[in-house]
Amino acid sequence: MGCDIITGGGPGLMQAANEGAVGAGERNRSVGIRVALPFEQEVNPFVEQAFEHKTFFSRLHHFVLTSDAFVVAPGGIGTVLELMMVWQLLQVRHVDDTPLILVGKMWSKLVDWAREHLLTSQPPLANPEDMEIPRCVVTADEAIALLREHHAR
Repeated sequence: MGCDIITGGGPGLMQAANEGAVGAGERNRSVGIRVALPFEQEVNPFVEQAFEHKTFFSRLHHFVLTSDAFVVAPGGIGTVLELMMVWQLLQVRHVDDTPLILVGKMWSKLVDWAREHLLTSQPPLANPEDMEIPRCVVTADEAIALLREHHAR
């Protein structure tokens, strides 16, 4: 699709995504947006353009400004933080018409939790349409199908 791939620039799934961008051809860019941490290793070898931030906040702002879609793979606390911030930005329409795709089995339970607790409290803490913002899929192929659908629009 000629998409740039922007990750945190680290190992594991981030490295795999950057490697895929490099292998897909010259129309794609492989970008890493890092945050300075005392225990982090260097940017992965497949990042062609790296950015370093001093804070998580400026890093997340950079991600939001440069992204036309958000694909969230399984991750830890930082991933959950980023996911929730993007979800909230989409909820209040500070970011608009941008897919938020959650890939893997771990995310559906988080969305179920939000649906159960945020919609049923009195007064409700969210609207039913807010629960439709993240799209949960199990496989990368399902995520790619959603991206193609959005890209076609």
